[in-house]
Amino acid sequence: MKYAVLFPGQGSQKVGMGLDCVELPIAKGLFDKTDKITGQKTSEVFLRGPEAELNQTKNTQPSIVTVSVLLTLLLNEELKKKGFEFAPSASCGHSLGEFTALWLSGLLSIDDLIRIVSIRGNLMQNAPPGAMAAVLNITKEQLQELFVSEKLGNKVIIANYNTPTQLVISGEKESVELLVPKIKSLGGKAILLPVSGAFHSPLMELSSKEFNVELDKVKILSTNLNPPVFQNVDGELSTDILTVKEKIKKQMTSSVLWTQIVNNLSKAGIKSVIEIGPGKVLTGLVKKINPEIVCYNIDGITSLNEFVSSYQVNFLAAKR
Repeated sequence: MKYAVLFPGQGSQKVGMGLDCVELPIAKGLFDKTDKITGQKTSEVFLRGPEAELNQTKNTQPSIVTVSVLLTLLLNEELKKKGFEFAPSASCGHSLGEFTALWLSGLLSIDDLIRIVSIRGNLMQNAPPGAMAAVLNITKEQLQELFVSEKLGNKVIIANYNTPTQLVISGEKESVELLVPKIKSLGGKAILLPVSGAFHSPLMELSSKEFNVELDKVKILSTNLNPPVFQNVDGELSTDILTVKEKIKKQMTSSVLWTQIVNNLSKAGIKSVIEIGPGKVLTGLVKKINPEIVCYNIDGITSLNEFVSSYQVNFLAAKR
């Protein structure tokens, strides 16, 4: 059976993630690696907090990626012990998670992955001020009409297409705050998010340019992706490095087309998805977009062991 792996992005973090793995040698080595690359005790932050420190973008991004990588390595190790092959047909990630997907596809080393997302987190945290708001129960067409009627131009855009009725807007703080009551008057719901920047909007242009300079320094381990990756900027499948680089350089200033990604997974014959990393955000989004896709979630040792135990029945038997 064809299945895909999903990696979470910012917002999935929680203090204590990875704590159930901390005594494992593979975890100790990876956590030490992250601390060395970031130049601080990042692992202490995500293992023990405080929460306010974990929620700083510069800490959040390498923390989520580290835990996602750890759980993926453990999953591969446990499946091998049972004589099974971990062979997803595709991979993708929400915003930050796309970089973890590119590591899984063989393009990046773990060291470069952690280094590049650490740089990304710092740049995004220090980006020009802005605001973001989650918007529920109104359509993208209604939002876009509102942008036009308020003559906002590019001051606010739809940053995340999470589901057909769950969107995120991003842009200038005053303009985003202006829209909150107007969205409510249309029967929708708008919730300002606890971030200081306007992620995935034109306000990230300077940070994006600086980040792309760092991206060009990364050593690419393979010119072809295995598994291929569905990318955020257009929701389409990428199989070669040139396409990947072109798209990933636009990611910081472009919308996250998550609904499109999930729909394209289904069109490609993907029947099941495995979310690997802290939280269950993506699992929830997939279920809202396409309830026919079977979702699995691995966010710690317990769920990992449960998944491995059912792998033969749910994946190998179905494949035959």
